[in-house]
Amino acid sequence: MGAAFPPPLLTAGSPPSAGGWSAALAVTPLLLCAGLLAVATSVLHPFEMDTVVFLAGGRWVATRYGRCSTVCGIGITVGNLAIGALLDTTRDMGRPALPWPVLALLGGGCATALAALSRTGRLTARPQPVTSVPA
Repeated sequence: MGAAFPPPLLTAGSPPSAGGWSAALAVTPLLLCAGLLAVATSVLHPFEMDTVVFLAGGRWVATRYGRCSTVCGIGITVGNLAIGALLDTTRDMGRPALPWPVLALLGGGCATALAALSRTGRLTARPQPVTSVPA
């Protein structure tokens, strides 16, 4: 996901175009960013759902999916508000390109942390046998 944020640097701080091909070219980095985020989300989602099932231990899976969705929704809302405030603040400071490398570094830091967890074996699922299914 961190790789999705550098493309907007290409047009950050450029004055808006009146229309035509220059406007289409100005929007292209943002479309590339959105496309890369969509692909990354589609790759990540099955891992996330499998993790919820594993952590649930075969019990109350739907409840845990709901809890995960609620927490993720709150995180997305707060994150979007914070990023919007960052975009506005840096634009007002005259540094409109600043948020994009910050977001790329944040994404890269998260990927590095996941790689470290994987190397230590903390992401390896250890399936537990389910002896009975609760009614």
